[in-house]
Amino acid sequence: MREERQQPETMADPEPELLRAANHYVLLIPGLPEQFLTPEELQEFLVRLLQEHPHLVDADLARYPTPQAQAQRLIDTACEVEVSPGETVQWHPVRLRKRSSASSRPGQHPA
Repeated sequence: MREERQQPETMADPEPELLRAANHYVLLIPGLPEQFLTPEELQEFLVRLLQEHPHLVDADLARYPTPQAQAQRLIDTACEVEVSPGETVQWHPVRLRKRSSASSRPGQHPA
């Protein structure tokens, strides 16, 4: 009898509950180190990006009345935007966990 392996859940193909559980986003900008942002920080970044690159506001985004609503639409429906040919900015939901002080010291185990 052949045993099937379960695929691990990834944020790249998220279930809705995984997206809700995400407390940060990783922001990937070509030529820069990755950045971890809160949802609010990502929205602020995308507002600035849309203001600096008005050509990114397509017909779908134009239906939203404010830059904040447009940025939230991007967060809810996309994970990347091509700022210029060959330059794509990406963001992906992640869940960051704090390390406990005991687990951060090698050789020590919680009691």
